[in-house]
Amino acid sequence: MDAGRRRAFTLLELLLVVALLGVLAAFAWPQFTGVERAEHLGESARRMQALIAMCRAEGMNEARAYRILILADGSLRVECQSDPLKPEDYAAPRVDWARTTVLLDDVWIEAVQVLPEGPPPIRIVDEKLEFPQAEYDLVPVTEFEQPVAIEFEPGGASNSLRWVLRDERGRGALLTLDGRLGRVTVADWDVLNPGEVRRPEPLTEAKSREGKR
Repeated sequence: MDAGRRRAFTLLELLLVVALLGVLAAFAWPQFTGVERAEHLGESARRMQALIAMCRAEGMNEARAYRILILADGSLRVECQSDPLKPEDYAAPRVDWARTTVLLDDVWIEAVQVLPEGPPPIRIVDEKLEFPQAEYDLVPVTEFEQPVAIEFEPGGASNSLRWVLRDERGRGALLTLDGRLGRVTVADWDVLNPGEVRRPEPLTEAKSREGKR
């Protein structure tokens, strides 16, 4: 009878199991956290693509201009014309999508390049058409005296830009906006060592007000 009985766990054994699970969780938690934060860069890029699409679509729908301001601390702000009859007056849109966090807390815009307007240049090489890209000439956001704006006309077109997203781990993503089509492409960019990463200082309240002008 004793041999056929199921053996029960003692209190000591249960405590040992709980302790082992706690140790395993302590080692595994940083890895789970790292995986989650590793996705912030890609998620921020996707949110930027969605934000650009929304500004373009809403501008066309409402027949008024929208703009995305890239500030000197690498953050973003969305604005739209308060009154189509007063094109110089902009304010924050009173819609939920414009208030959604786009760049997650450990991601910012590091540098920007304003691209030439119009169709890309064409050249013929070995009797084939080629469309050369503009050379990379990215300028850190801290060097701009005024915010860099992506300005969407009521018809949907905008200026073309190229910019780099950076995260605190040093990874980078290059986003390029073709303003004629509203298309944003995303590519990998240079990876920095964490010690080389320099995030811009947050803007003071006075500087933030300057960006609203």
